[in-house]
Amino acid sequence: MRPLPLRLVAALVLAAALAVSAALVIASGLPEGTVGAALNRFGIGGPAAVPVAVLTGAAVAMVSQLARLRVRAGGGLARLAWGEAAVVVLCASLPPALVPPVALVGFAAAHAALHAADRHSGHARPAREIFYGVAGLTVAAALGAVVESAAPGRDTGDGLSPALIAALVAAAAVYYLATVALVTVRLVVTGGGTARAVAGTMLGSTALMLVGNVATGLVIVWACATSGFLLLLLPPVLWLMHQFYANRLGEDDERRTWAEFAEVARELNRLDERDAAQAGVNGAVRLFGVPAARIVLAGGRGYGELPPGPVTTRPLTVGAVAVGELHLAGPEPRRARDRLMLATFGDALAAALHDAITQDQLRAMSERTTYDAVRDPLTGLFNRAALLARGDLQLGARAPGDPVALLLFDVNDFKEVNNALGHTAGDEVLKVIARRVLDAGNAGDLHARLGGDEFAILITDLAAGEADLALAAAVERARKLGAQIAAPMRIDGVALSKEPSIGVVVAAAGSADLTELLRRADIAMYQAKDGGQPVAWYDATRDDASTDRLALLAELREALAVNAPGLEQLTLELQPAVALAGPAGASITGGQITGVEALIRWRHPRRGKLSPAQFLPAVEASELIGPLTHWVLERAITLASGWRRAGLAVPVAVNISARSLAERQLPETIGELLGRHRLPAELLVLEITETVMLSSSPVIDDVLARVRRLGVQLAVDDFGTGYSAFTVLTRVPVQEVKIDREFVAQMLDAPKPGAIVQATVELARRLGLRVVAEGVENPEQRARLSELGCSAAQGFLFYPPMSPDALLAVLRERRQVQRRHLRAEGAG
Repeated sequence: MRPLPLRLVAALVLAAALAVSAALVIASGLPEGTVGAALNRFGIGGPAAVPVAVLTGAAVAMVSQLARLRVRAGGGLARLAWGEAAVVVLCASLPPALVPPVALVGFAAAHAALHAADRHSGHARPAREIFYGVAGLTVAAALGAVVESAAPGRDTGDGLSPALIAALVAAAAVYYLATVALVTVRLVVTGGGTARAVAGTMLGSTALMLVGNVATGLVIVWACATSGFLLLLLPPVLWLMHQFYANRLGEDDERRTWAEFAEVARELNRLDERDAAQAGVNGAVRLFGVPAARIVLAGGRGYGELPPGPVTTRPLTVGAVAVGELHLAGPEPRRARDRLMLATFGDALAAALHDAITQDQLRAMSERTTYDAVRDPLTGLFNRAALLARGDLQLGARAPGDPVALLLFDVNDFKEVNNALGHTAGDEVLKVIARRVLDAGNAGDLHARLGGDEFAILITDLAAGEADLALAAAVERARKLGAQIAAPMRIDGVALSKEPSIGVVVAAAGSADLTELLRRADIAMYQAKDGGQPVAWYDATRDDASTDRLALLAELREALAVNAPGLEQLTLELQPAVALAGPAGASITGGQITGVEALIRWRHPRRGKLSPAQFLPAVEASELIGPLTHWVLERAITLASGWRRAGLAVPVAVNISARSLAERQLPETIGELLGRHRLPAELLVLEITETVMLSSSPVIDDVLARVRRLGVQLAVDDFGTGYSAFTVLTRVPVQEVKIDREFVAQMLDAPKPGAIVQATVELARRLGLRVVAEGVENPEQRARLSELGCSAAQGFLFYPPMSPDALLAVLRERRQVQRRHLRAEGAG
């Protein structure tokens, strides 16, 4: 049911006050001398006594309302005064029938004066609240007069008889309970809380005031009956009592307010922007007793509505970040304490909203990251990791023995598209192929782009039956797919037709995991390429892919798990690069060490010492590339951190494969390792081949950009071997170029390699890049590189790859040589 408007409630209350007053008049009839009789009880008489008593009563009622105190009840504010004292005085000095009209005049005059003062300060209350307040106080005074008139023995004797005191106390108590009830009604009607909460707060906070006000009224009556001069002593006493009331109410109000503030602050802790904002709107209404509140975020989104009228605005900021604004219906708070609470609430609300907004952004980012983690960013198909994970789940869901098929294909001569039309056109070709793969598939197929121009399709809906029939069905699917992919397409106005080579493998569910199916399909695909056929299927009798290769991967997994000192199989050997500054005739190894390249070695317990070429190709085609890269990075960073603590700060370089750069978490891994070992990022160099750096993969571009933001340096490894070598120097922000050893080996004997080396050095110097020549084997090569202006060189002429202990000894020796050289120069 819709609540009654406050102005209607006020009208009903005032009508009740007038009805009670009329009933008192009718009941008493105001016989002649009634007022005089009432005054004679206190020795007051004379012709002017009656009008003086009436005017004095109205003045007492007015003064009792001027010194107001505020108490927070529920979600609203109640204003308290000395009304009980005034009721005691009025009931003692006037007949009951005159108490309501005299009280009405006094109360109305007081509230009119207060409204004028509030209006002047800009904090005026609505007229309906003033109307309700005057009506409520009048009806409460009328009820008190009724109780006082009905008390037995009130007119026996003169002065303050015990019966009269009891009647006056009863009248004040009824007035007090009536005002509490009427305030509760007002606050409930205006949405300030529940009746139980408001009434409980009022009774608990103001009971002491009731006692003091009644005592004050009785003292005033006694002073009038005894000696009017005693009233001169009342102002300081009343002032002290008022201060006591204010402090007491203030303490109670502070306790309740801050308890409510803590509850509101807890409500703000939401992880959703809308929930946090709505909690802020509700909390502001509760704390500040305003009719409405609104929050407007920096992005323009708003929560809550405001009525017309003055508005208080509070900016919501977290540090230098603007979160939004809080708007409260009503003028600015007058009290410093309310302004402080508004500021505190605003800070808490801003922090909560900032956290909620950030959480929403992180949630959206997480959803996007989850999508990116399983999807190829170019085509939208699943990536390799998703194919392996989801594929194994689908295989596990099939009944053992059910036939499944895997189709693996790449595009023949796809590199020609990139060379002739550019990488953008190549990307468009891949997108068209991806759409055709989806169009040719069934609903239950799993489609993936494994990287580059390589795609895979897992088929699990082959009809159960003989293996030969399942193979025939899968091959037929592959041939139709090949024909669809080879259909002409138009890219940048050029008609293209690219044919795939498809490898097909069919196996019984449960007989192999998806990694093994990929291996078999890969063998079949290369058999198709070698035979010039569009489709080939896996034949176990022609599988010469080694069991030895699989065993090698299993052994490497075990080697990565060995951490016991002295038992490690994996080690790093380190080869320094030496500065070539100075004349050609300088000491061969006399240059400063500019950096160290980390080279992984495997001391296999059965196979002996293995070079990277003997095991890295198998690792890069497996899921072990991630753990191995992490091991090399951690070991290299650990060594470089130890050199730095020994005063030998030398950059360490680590080779990173394309597979590792496709892992989105690589920058975070590097950042965590650098932070844990306290190694400055500039002392780590990642060596990446130019072909990888020129990749059109958005994932690799993103990973490289985030690695550079860490401060890690990038070097182009094996420079000159790609088809667009010089392009990488302008496309990717690298700091170092490493000339491939093949060019260095031939530079003195063949003009073309020599020209490439010279052009590389000159271009790098113009771009402000370091140049390191790899594979320097003799002094003649060193001399020529020095003449060209090459920054540094690396090779057996200077130092072979060596153990960490041997390198540490070399670094210390280099430092001592440099110190002796500096001392000699100083002495000269």
